[in-house]
Amino acid sequence: MNRMIVVCGLVAALGCGGSKGGDKTGTGEGGGDAAGTAGTAGTMGAAGSGGSGACVTGAESCACYGNGTCDVGLQCLSHLCVSPTGTGGSAVGTAGTTGNGGTTGSAGTTGAGGSAAGTSGTAGTTGIAGATGTAGTTGSGGTGACAIGSEGCACYGNDTCNGSLRCLSHLCVSLGGTGGTTGTAGTTGSAGTTGTGGGAAGRGGTTGSGGTTGTGGGAGNTLLFTAGVVTPGSNTFGISGGIYSFTDGAGSTITPDCSTDTCFGDVTGVGPICVAGTGARVLSNGVSYDYATYWGSALAMDLNNPTNAAMAQMAYKASDHGVTGFQFTFQNKASSTVRLSYKVRDPGTSALLEYCLDLTTSTSTVHFTDAHQSCYLPTPGPALTAAMADHIEGIQWQVPTNIAAATPFSYCISNLTPITQ
Repeated sequence: MNRMIVVCGLVAALGCGGSKGGDKTGTGEGGGDAAGTAGTAGTMGAAGSGGSGACVTGAESCACYGNGTCDVGLQCLSHLCVSPTGTGGSAVGTAGTTGNGGTTGSAGTTGAGGSAAGTSGTAGTTGIAGATGTAGTTGSGGTGACAIGSEGCACYGNDTCNGSLRCLSHLCVSLGGTGGTTGTAGTTGSAGTTGTGGGAAGRGGTTGSGGTTGTGGGAGNTLLFTAGVVTPGSNTFGISGGIYSFTDGAGSTITPDCSTDTCFGDVTGVGPICVAGTGARVLSNGVSYDYATYWGSALAMDLNNPTNAAMAQMAYKASDHGVTGFQFTFQNKASSTVRLSYKVRDPGTSALLEYCLDLTTSTSTVHFTDAHQSCYLPTPGPALTAAMADHIEGIQWQVPTNIAAATPFSYCISNLTPITQ
């Protein structure tokens, strides 16, 4: 900022001396006239007024008005009026103007001459020059006690500030609000209490909450899963083993595919256990349609595999626990048929036999005697007897394939429960 300096010269006017003495013609030594009076001292110049350094309330870079507002176009931030756009404006105080010099004192008057023959009158004393008036003080600049970069202080040279402060009008301000203090938020009103449910048609009351379903089912028979596995000792039927999926490897798919994926680790409690995929179209082997190769995909569960290891299934002796079959909740999300099969090991030949039944209802109850070998033929094979049921190893849910086209499927099983009657 330019400062204007005015140099005042000092002018001192000297008073004139006394007049000549009396004539030589006078006789005797006359008394001299009174000496000339001293010149009046010059008056001291008035002190110059100091320059104005005060900031105008409401102006840019100055304090906000008491109600947190500023002049038009300015915004009150950090209690200072700043321009909301750009960094224009100066935070430095304006220098005061220089005071005017004092006036020069008047010279003293000349003393009157003495009478004739008298001695020369004493010369009047020179009037004292008036003292030069004191120059006005320079207006104070902006305060230097404010730390650069801090809130309410000057910005750094590159127009930045500390932390989250913003440089506006060359001042560091917070954009979080105006100069006024933020009002305290009102407390959230408490929710009204829910009206007590009335009788069958109580007015205004909410419907009474139903009791939670017991995890064990109505009679505590429903099997419970832990990360997809029915663990040993978790039920009174001696059932243990995990659920898994697999395909024919000939183009059929299933999700999740336990041959490649981490399967059913999120199945806990009664389920559901859900799968989806496509059964491949059955192709001919040159002699007949090859159902043995293109049989599709399946979801399965072991009934006696305490280690849950692959190929470690053992026979489950159902009669020891009074089990005569299984029921479950079945949700078919596609139009394809889903077929349940009991997998039974023939004690004489060690061949793995299938006793099956196509599912038709949302809640399926399938006793062992309801399932037959070759259930898909016009005349099914023999039913599963109680004696053969003592050699059952697992349960399987499969979507039958066909020669016309690939077969998409999507279904869920839950609430798997042994039947004891």
